[in-house]
Amino acid sequence: MRLPMRFKRRLSAPRSSVFNQITDYENLQRNFPNTFISVRVLEQSRTSAVTEERFSVLGTVITQRSRHVTRPPRTHQVEILAGDLRGSKITETYSDAVDGGTMVEVNADFVLGGFVSLMPRFVVRPLIEEKLAHIFAELESRGT
Repeated sequence: MRLPMRFKRRLSAPRSSVFNQITDYENLQRNFPNTFISVRVLEQSRTSAVTEERFSVLGTVITQRSRHVTRPPRTHQVEILAGDLRGSKITETYSDAVDGGTMVEVNADFVLGGFVSLMPRFVVRPLIEEKLAHIFAELESRGT
């Protein structure tokens, strides 16, 4: 089952700070403890990385492997290579907000498999929105 989603949010922090925290894969769990149980960097180069992330959905631990491609400080693309969301693609675009801070746009095409595919869309959508809201709130609270 596919679930396309779009989000847009203005953060008060400068674009470079927001982008650097989102793409600091080695510290994702520390930076976003409400989202990630653990993150391991399996491969990394200047503009790409492969990570293994663990997070919880309704008390069930999900493990996935992801490929990240960056074009600093503007785009971060994620492709889920393995796990319940395998085949999902997420593109985050960062731009300077007109009144200061950063505009973040997230365009995602989630492919729901495994445990997640058993849940109806009206349940999955708010779970994803809540995880993203936690990330935005943690970025905002730090005033990166």
